Amino acid sequence: MAIQSRFIILLSIFFLYACGTESNLEGEHSPEAADSEGVHLSRRGVLLLKQGQPRKALVALREAAVRLPGRASVHFNLGLAHVRLGEHRLAIPPFQQAVALDSLNASFHFVLGDALSAEHRDPEAVSQYQRAIDLDPKQALYYYQLGKSLRATAAFDGAIAAFDAALALDAGFEDALYHRSELLARSNRAAEAEAGYKKLLQLAPRHVAALIDLAGLQTQGGRHGEAIASLRQALAHDPRHVQAQYLLYQALNRVAKVDEAAAALKAYQRLSSAKRHYDQGQIYLRKKDGEQAAESFSKAIENDSTFVDAYLSLCVVRLKTKDLENARRLLEKVLALETAHAEAYTLLGEVHLMEREFDAAREAFARAVALDSTQVRATFGLGRAFLLTGEYQKAIGPLTQTIEWAPLRLPIYVEAHYTLAMVQIKRKNFAAARDYLKKVLELNPDYPNAAAKLARLESTIAAAKN
Repeated sequence: MAIQSRFIILLSIFFLYACGTESNLEGEHSPEAADSEGVHLSRRGVLLLKQGQPRKALVALREAAVRLPGRASVHFNLGLAHVRLGEHRLAIPPFQQAVALDSLNASFHFVLGDALSAEHRDPEAVSQYQRAIDLDPKQALYYYQLGKSLRATAAFDGAIAAFDAALALDAGFEDALYHRSELLARSNRAAEAEAGYKKLLQLAPRHVAALIDLAGLQTQGGRHGEAIASLRQALAHDPRHVQAQYLLYQALNRVAKVDEAAAALKAYQRLSSAKRHYDQGQIYLRKKDGEQAAESFSKAIENDSTFVDAYLSLCVVRLKTKDLENARRLLEKVLALETAHAEAYTLLGEVHLMEREFDAAREAFARAVALDSTQVRATFGLGRAFLLTGEYQKAIGPLTQTIEWAPLRLPIYVEAHYTLAMVQIKRKNFAAARDYLKKVLELNPDYPNAAAKLARLESTIAAAKN
C-alpha cells in the first residue's frame, strides 16, 4: 500500500466516520438536536464534501457549527472542508474542538495530528498520533504518520519503531518500507536497510529513490557492479534524474570503465546544465522578466531536447507575448514526447482560443480534462469553449466546477463568474446573470465591462417587470 495524499487519507476517514454519524443527529436527545436547521446544514455540508465541493461545504458547516456547537462531528467535517481546500492551519481549531468534545475518537486525534504536521508542528502532532494509536492500535497508517513526525523531530529510533509497527500491520506498506530503510541506513544499519530496499523494490520495481539509495549502500560495500545495475535501472525509469546520472558516472569511474564513465559524465553535465538554465528561467519568470526567462528556457532545451517542463515554460512565455505560432510548435514537441500530457493540451486549448479556433479549443480542453479531471484551467477553458461554440447548456457544468475548485485568490475564480454571467445572458436567464455579475463586482470592482453589463441587465429586468 503506497501512502496516499493527505486529502485521500482524510477523505477515507470522512466516509468511514461522517456518513455514519450525521444520519443519527436527529435522534440524539440534546437541545441541539432540536435545531433542525443546524441538522440540515450539517447534512448538506457532508453531502457537498462527498460531491467534491469543499468551498460550498465550508459555508454550510460554518453555520452548522454555530448552531450545533456541542456536536463533535460538525467540527470534524468543518476541519475536513478546510483540509480539502489546502487550509491546514484553519483546519486545526475545528479539529481541536472535535477532540475536546469527543476525546475517545481515534480518528479525531489522527486528523488533528495530520493538520499539525502539515503546519510543521510535529512535536504536537506526535502526541496526537500517539493518542490515536492508544485508542485504535490496529491502524498501520497511524503508526506511519507517527514515524514521519518523529523523523521530523530527529527521534530516529522512535521513528524506526513506528515504521516497524506499521509494517507489522501491513507488510506491503511501501512508504513505510522506504522511510524505515532510509533511517536504518542513516543509523549505520546497512544490511537491514539494504534488505528493506530490496523488499520494497519487489513490491514497486519503479521506485527510483529506493534504487538510488540502494546503489549508495552497494557502493559503500564496494559492490560497484551492483550499484551500476541499480542506477541504470533508476535511469530507465527516470532518464532525466541528475543525481542518478552523476552517481552512475562515479560508479563507472571506480571500475575503470573509461568510455562509459565519460558518456555518463557528459549526460550528467548536459542534464545538470539544462536544469540550471531551467531554474534560472523560473527565477526570471517570478521577476516578470519574460525575455530573460525565454532565453534561459531555450538554453535548457538546447542542452536537453527532451526537457518537457522547459518546453512548457517557454510556451507560457510565448503565450504572454501572443507569439501563438511558436507556442503551438513548442506544444507539438511536448505532445510528441508525451502523448498524454494534460497540461500541454490545456495550453494548446488556450492557443486555439486566442486564435479563435473555438472547436479546436473545445477538443483540446476536453482531452485535457479526460486525462486529468482536476485540471481547473482546462475545466474553465472547456466552459469558455462551449460558450464560444454556442453550446450554452454544456458550458454551465465546467464553469460551475471551476468556481467550486478554484482558490478565491486566483483570477480564474472571478473569470468563471463573469463567463457564467455571459452564458446566462445567452440563455436569457437574466436574473441568474445579474447575480453572477454582482459577485464579479464584489470580488473585483474594476473588472472590465462588468459594471456596464450589470447596468444594462438591471434595465432589461426592470423593463420586463413593467
